[in-house]
Amino acid sequence: MSISFMNTIQSQMTGAAQGSQQPLVLNEGQMIHGKIQQLFPGQLAEVQVGNHKMVAKLEVPMRAGDSYYFQVTSVQPEVQLKIISGPTSAQANVGQQLQNLIQAMQLPKSPEMTTLLSFVLENKIPISREGILQAVQLLQGTPTENQQNALGSIQKMLNLKLPLTENLFQAILGVESKEGLHTTMQSLKTTLQSDSSIPAQMRENMLKVLSQIERPLATSTSTALLGESLRTLLNNEQSPELRFSTLQLLKESGIIPRQASLPNLPNTLATIIAERAGFSQVPQGSLSLPQLETISQFVSELSSLTTSQRESLVTIARTQGMQSFAQAVVQMLSESVAKNLMQSTNQVANQPINQLPNQLTQTLLSLLNYGEPSNDSSKMMTLLQNAEQSNRTAVQQLVQLAESTVSTAIDGKMMKDTIQTIFRSLGMNYESALLGKEAQPERLMQTLKPQLLTMLHDPAISANAREIAEQFVVRMNGSPLMSTESGVNQQLVMQLPLEFFGKKIDATLQWNGRMKEDDKIDADFARILFYLNLHSLQETVVDMQVQNRIVTVTVFNEDATLKMLGQPLEEQLKDGLSAIGYTLSGVFFEGFLEHEKESKPAKAKEVYEGGLDFRI
Repeated sequence: MSISFMNTIQSQMTGAAQGSQQPLVLNEGQMIHGKIQQLFPGQLAEVQVGNHKMVAKLEVPMRAGDSYYFQVTSVQPEVQLKIISGPTSAQANVGQQLQNLIQAMQLPKSPEMTTLLSFVLENKIPISREGILQAVQLLQGTPTENQQNALGSIQKMLNLKLPLTENLFQAILGVESKEGLHTTMQSLKTTLQSDSSIPAQMRENMLKVLSQIERPLATSTSTALLGESLRTLLNNEQSPELRFSTLQLLKESGIIPRQASLPNLPNTLATIIAERAGFSQVPQGSLSLPQLETISQFVSELSSLTTSQRESLVTIARTQGMQSFAQAVVQMLSESVAKNLMQSTNQVANQPINQLPNQLTQTLLSLLNYGEPSNDSSKMMTLLQNAEQSNRTAVQQLVQLAESTVSTAIDGKMMKDTIQTIFRSLGMNYESALLGKEAQPERLMQTLKPQLLTMLHDPAISANAREIAEQFVVRMNGSPLMSTESGVNQQLVMQLPLEFFGKKIDATLQWNGRMKEDDKIDADFARILFYLNLHSLQETVVDMQVQNRIVTVTVFNEDATLKMLGQPLEEQLKDGLSAIGYTLSGVFFEGFLEHEKESKPAKAKEVYEGGLDFRI
């Protein structure tokens, strides 16, 4: 992705975040570049610094129209400026200005110093001599190909009035360069698995959270796999080889009793369901009235099934006997599980970090494992792991079917819930949750960030492991540091590692909007950018602009076929937006180079304000 393209987009976003022009704040010792606009008696002058004008007292007489480098010597009771270098006219050679400035400020000469001062001069960035020296050190430690992003990071740190430290710089640079978290996360995972100085419980807890972050759809996929496996097993029309492989998978995963076989499966299920319903032994032949009443009571407790499904089960018990009834119960629950696998995402907000299967799945597992200790979440993960590691063709087909089912069911709500789950699992909101008096502090401590902080401050853990933990924490701090608030205007930056079906996606979301008087997001106006590094499409930017609830989407990617592939989805997007009160203006596809060429001569004129949650 071209750097200039990124700068064009981000300059527009910065304008949106700032809204009206912010006042210029000066500090003693700060270095600025200004132009004398007008002279007044008493050695006072109107000085323009960037887009700002101020009246300051000058140490020596100067001439209107000349530009100088000044150092702020005092801000109270009035601004006083001392000349560092100048005067220079607007026509002065930039290179000569830089050399004069380096000499006047007694700065060390280096290519990085020239690059930094050129950037400061071009962007009219106020910075002190000490800040210049610190910034050059940061720049010297950055690879040449990433120096443009490094300069942008330094500028943001100065704008946010952050100290120019290495840790903060790396945090900002990671977001500025859109560097994903996958590499850092893999380094942490490798360290956890290999470093013996890390306590076993800490290792287990962190690996569990990393697994949930890496596989946000694992619960849904395992749910689909369970439903499809049981449906296949109970379908006599399937080949014996397929049913046998499926039965072995379910037995190995602790879903079906070990003693089950294809010939005795009907009797095994009848025994399980009869015991669960309260019978001391499996009723044989036609059921008596008291037995049917027991069955009716049992069926009424299957609240996850519809009324018609429960009535159908009672009819099967009355007309076909216990074995047919037991198979029908499992078959019906399996079908419902496969069709409603996305229910698991509805419980995200109230679930612990290790998400549990949904109610339907829990009901099915409790029936099949009645009387045994229940660890539904562990069994579901074991089922998925066993299936993925199996070399049996039939089992691999079941995995593909489950993934296809989940992929087809993915919608905006599911993606929103997935992103929120990853965000919480990482512990991105750890500090704000502590300030807000988190209602479930034990749940908060299960997230990754507080565990990394504990690891970071444990002297018993190796220096290498603590360094890896620090790198991850630094990277996680980048997003909140880049998220700013200026009055009613808000800017939110979120960087997340996403992975779906083995395909890694580095995603950066940048949202600009504003808060209404009631401190709620104004959902009528927004500007949202999605920076994505996709498995197949590679670097992609989605620019969504919302004006008065009218949505315009522009997709930037160099793949010329994307427009043709995306057009069939436009109507679906239009309907989805309409359902929540928004109107789609259009979806446009552009290449990065094409956009850069068109944008170069123009300045960003529009200011996008407002807010929108992640429902889209």
